[in-house]
Amino acid sequence: MSEVVRDPNGVFECPRCGRPVVYKGRGRRPSLCSARCRVEASIERRGNHVVGVEPRVVRVVPPKQRVSEWEQNERRRIQETLTRDTLAAMVADDPFLLLRVLEPAKVSARNGTEAERRALAQELRKVAQDISPDTPVSAGSDAWPLRGRGWKRGPMEWAVLLDELAEQFGNGQFYSRDLPIIDEPLSRVAERYLRRRDG
Repeated sequence: MSEVVRDPNGVFECPRCGRPVVYKGRGRRPSLCSARCRVEASIERRGNHVVGVEPRVVRVVPPKQRVSEWEQNERRRIQETLTRDTLAAMVADDPFLLLRVLEPAKVSARNGTEAERRALAQELRKVAQDISPDTPVSAGSDAWPLRGRGWKRGPMEWAVLLDELAEQFGNGQFYSRDLPIIDEPLSRVAERYLRRRDG
């Protein structure tokens, strides 16, 4: 596939005859200079299809979207060198990247089987215990969201939960119809937080 780079001013060469192709500012940008070239290209495409010849494909791109040969080679090199182990090491070295990976993993895990979900939850509990032995981990698979009143979360856990709530407010994942459910608890939190902070 060959590329024709479109001039930002709206003029580039016709891939069939080499004459300038001008865009007048309305409708779809033309890729050929005239009706004659369009008809000839159409006849050539149909003839190639009939006789089974691979057509010559020309892609018209604006300069900003053009990928240089160096960039294409770099992308190929990165794809070849990025193995699963390399990616796993990169994610493991960056806690924030790990959190970003875990977020979609939670969503995809819901679509898995019960056994897969339990295995994943068990491994995550082990990792949490290894990283921070003081982190209390409940034995029940569904106990984390609905812990008892005696449970004490750490400040970092609260920070992550509140940040997640703010994120869901911002991107619309928390629906407006669900706001009344958290209205009273959130009001109590805000009131007591301000009292503690100012007190």
